[in-house]
Amino acid sequence: MIKRLSVENFIIVENLNLEFENGLQVLTGETGAGKSIIVGAINIILGSDIQAGILLNDSKPAKLQAVFDIDKENKQFIELLKKNDIDISEDELYISKEIGVNLRSKSFINGRRVSKDIIKKFRTILMDFHSQRDQQKLFDTDFQLEVLDIYGKLTQTKEQFTSKYKELEDKIKKLKKLQKLESELAEKIKLYQYQIDEIEKIEPIIGEDAKLQAEQNLLTNAEDILNIANKLEQEIYEKENSVYDVISSYISQLTRFKDDNNNIKKAVHCLKDASANLDNSINNVREVQNIIEVDSSRLEYIQSRLSELNNLSVKYKRNIEEILEYRNSIQQQINSYSSGKEEIAELNDEILVDLKNINKHAAELSAKRKTAAIKFGKEIISNIKKLAIPDAEIEFKFDEPKSYIGDFEGMAGLNETGKDVIDIYFSANKGVKLQPFRIAASGGELSRFLLAIKKILSDRLDRRTIIFDEIDSGIGGKTSELLAEFIHDIGRYHQVLCISHLPQIASYSDRHFSIEKISGNKSSEVKVKILDENERKVEIARMLSGSNTELALQHAAELINKK
Repeated sequence: MIKRLSVENFIIVENLNLEFENGLQVLTGETGAGKSIIVGAINIILGSDIQAGILLNDSKPAKLQAVFDIDKENKQFIELLKKNDIDISEDELYISKEIGVNLRSKSFINGRRVSKDIIKKFRTILMDFHSQRDQQKLFDTDFQLEVLDIYGKLTQTKEQFTSKYKELEDKIKKLKKLQKLESELAEKIKLYQYQIDEIEKIEPIIGEDAKLQAEQNLLTNAEDILNIANKLEQEIYEKENSVYDVISSYISQLTRFKDDNNNIKKAVHCLKDASANLDNSINNVREVQNIIEVDSSRLEYIQSRLSELNNLSVKYKRNIEEILEYRNSIQQQINSYSSGKEEIAELNDEILVDLKNINKHAAELSAKRKTAAIKFGKEIISNIKKLAIPDAEIEFKFDEPKSYIGDFEGMAGLNETGKDVIDIYFSANKGVKLQPFRIAASGGELSRFLLAIKKILSDRLDRRTIIFDEIDSGIGGKTSELLAEFIHDIGRYHQVLCISHLPQIASYSDRHFSIEKISGNKSSEVKVKILDENERKVEIARMLSGSNTELALQHAAELINKK
């Protein structure tokens, strides 16, 4: 709850310091006195947008700060403090805003700069601005379900259900992932087995392709090779003056002189080597002649085999050696493959058990909600009838969620809040058919309906500061007093800041602030004063009659004493 508010250079406020207490704090004053500036300052501190004209003096920045009590029983609040590593040793939370002359702002919590998003999270927990936007939440079926659970004290039960639901959701996601993985692995193993069968059908051998390529070359050129071999043998041995004969003749001629000269001796030796090499070459050529043959069927086989091996290499983008290594690798994966079907079956059985339990819990939660809805509806009707809607009727209509998770039988009609979608139906007048709240309710009815809900739920919610900014618009007579009682009742559990023109609400205040705008020659300034009992009576008299006549003062005293 807010304890202190300080404002510098803000709209028409040069310097303002206020202290608030628990209970109902009422702010009154003439129209245009600047009452809403206080609410506006709190709004800006807690993340509302900054508009032009917000600085009283455009040459210097504005500084705004709100100090809040730390409610250690508010778990959401404490968790948010811990999550953002905010020191709470002093049991107070300082939220401040600095607005520069360029209207750019900085936000701080306990002296540490924080983002606007973080500020807005604290706003949700610390404050409740009873505004037109707040009233729009009544159209939201999720919000309607939330307030019903708060009324029925089912929030913890719902949270337990949500936790179980999310666990089930995670299991279903895991199951689907396992099923997908199992399917992918099975397809992968199927592919591997196909590839192994394909490779083993061809039975490639390391180096086979090179050997076949050489043999193909020989067979392709067999006729040319044999013709060359025959001509070579004729040139060396068979024709007249053959190469062999010529070399032999010169060997014979030079042998006579080999002992006379060392060079001649070497020449004879080389010629004999040449003759021997010619013999060897002819022998090798004859070997080729014995081996090679013009065999079209063999050539056709080799070409076919090479085509198979080449196609295999192209397909797998590997040479023969690498293909055989790949085959061994995928064979090992096939050998080590373990199906996940057993794990899938176990998880599926577990999900079915969880599903049965969660449907049971959803049914139990739904039954409690329907019981609570009847009581809640009666309380709302009782309260809003007091707020000048005497013929109001409402009904909580229940339906099931349309979307659900998974493809399991029995998942339909469930979501993370249970098996209920509710819609409040409303009628303000006799004989008028009940219709969805978003269709049937006017702005004034919305405001009173929300006020009734806040009053009913006030002792079930974490303590916070609730701000009512001129909620009394268009209300008078007996309804004014009932409205004052409503707001005062809310103030028993929460701190309430209420800007009001109604003397009845002012008479119920635990603390009364008077707001006055003082106009100077060049500027105006807002003055805020905490009223004592006598001053309070004078202010309520002014609100009653516009003056502090004796009769007005007596009436004011009656209102105060009637509280």
